[in-house]
Amino acid sequence: MFVAAMALSTVAALSLGATAQAELIPGGWLTMPRIPDPPPEAAAPAGCHSADPAAAAEGHAPGGTAAAGPPAFRREGAVLSAGASEAGIDRPLIDRAGIEAAERLIRPYIRRTPVIRVDAGDLGISFEPGGAPLVLKLEFLQYTGSFKPRGAFASLLSRPAPPSGVVAASGGNHGAAVAYAAMRLGIRATIFVPQVTAPAKLDRIRGYGAELIVKGALYADALRASQDFAERNGALQVHAYDQPETLLGQGTVGSEIEADAAEIDTLLVAAGGGGLIGGIAAWYEGRIRLVAVEPEGAPTLHNALAAGHPVDAPAGGIAADSLAPARVGALMFPLAQRFVERAVLVEDAAIREAQRRLWSALRIAAEPGGAAAMAALISRRYQPAPGERIGVVLCGANTDAIDFDRAGG
Repeated sequence: MFVAAMALSTVAALSLGATAQAELIPGGWLTMPRIPDPPPEAAAPAGCHSADPAAAAEGHAPGGTAAAGPPAFRREGAVLSAGASEAGIDRPLIDRAGIEAAERLIRPYIRRTPVIRVDAGDLGISFEPGGAPLVLKLEFLQYTGSFKPRGAFASLLSRPAPPSGVVAASGGNHGAAVAYAAMRLGIRATIFVPQVTAPAKLDRIRGYGAELIVKGALYADALRASQDFAERNGALQVHAYDQPETLLGQGTVGSEIEADAAEIDTLLVAAGGGGLIGGIAAWYEGRIRLVAVEPEGAPTLHNALAAGHPVDAPAGGIAADSLAPARVGALMFPLAQRFVERAVLVEDAAIREAQRRLWSALRIAAEPGGAAAMAALISRRYQPAPGERIGVVLCGANTDAIDFDRAGG
């Protein structure tokens, strides 16, 4: 029934009193000449998009039409799939309202992950005596072991997939998320990963039934291969971080943190392509301090902020399978410029130490990318002010560090 509803949505067309020729550009973006929003008096009457009974039973409504808007924040000219109009994501502006709409759309498919409050001293971090506890968002408890399913479901529920299915390039976590979402929704998935991808992530992707193709040394190589595949086969591309739906889905992490830990002053977030911190930035809109944390070997956002625009950056270090794209996303960058205070760099040794302390104190087996934000505190690359209330997103735990088959107890 879901697949039928998705197919029906593809017949929807733009109907704002203007016509335009669509163009599919490299990377899978569907663009059209900008069309103004209709005036209030021309708005569609209430009830014109009422769901049909079959789609409503699955939680979907007939597809809506995306209006045009500022190109940095809104995908132009796209026809969105069943469920998107009902949720309110048919006009995907990357802001709080768009994130709220994405949350309604993906809610049946994701976990609301918890926050916990711990004494910073338990992790060997020196705060002022009697200071506020450290707030940890345990996003590694999300399906597939990382935050990525939020963006994957937002994308697959908002855009109809063709018979050739969907294709994604990934260092591992995004690929696992797209494979999982496609499995849940009955969609064929092909995932390209680079040679640096951790075995634990390869196993997850295969386990969800996707076709897995290892291509190239780094993420950028896998991305090019996935784009070539899409051009040949017509598969729908699901970008790991540089699509509006991805940012909206990841922004729901921010909405949950604010609901569960409204007291924090500062949030530390690991950054690679920037989908997670970009979505969180769109949610908070400067109401708390946001600090990006990157490995020294992959300073994508750090270098982009210094240059004033996205630039190519090195892609190395122990977190290269999750935090080392060629450059930060173009869509999130304006959000980072406005709402991310700074990007701090941490050494690989600090990331390893953060992994050790999380395991020793809390029995959290974080992957390197998932522990990077904590490494900023442990290494004192970020030093809180007296009384500052700190939150940290622990965003992934797909690691081979814990092997129970070899364990002795």
